[in-house]
Amino acid sequence: MSDEAVLVRARRRLGELAALLEVAPFSPDTEEAMRAYLRDEAPCAREAFARWAELPEQTRRTRAARLREALS
Repeated sequence: MSDEAVLVRARRRLGELAALLEVAPFSPDTEEAMRAYLRDEAPCAREAFARWAELPEQTRRTRAARLREALS
């Protein structure tokens, strides 16, 4: 999976977790969902972001524009 795909997936998942925090901040299910994300998904997303951040700014902009276009 490309770094861009990993980052899009992470962004979506974090949005879902934010929604859980809004509606059920102290729920055991919310806590487990957050722990599972940090344990299972965040390490890969962190690595993908580190590689993304190392790219030249213009490369990041070009790839982000292509990705937005592909997702619309």
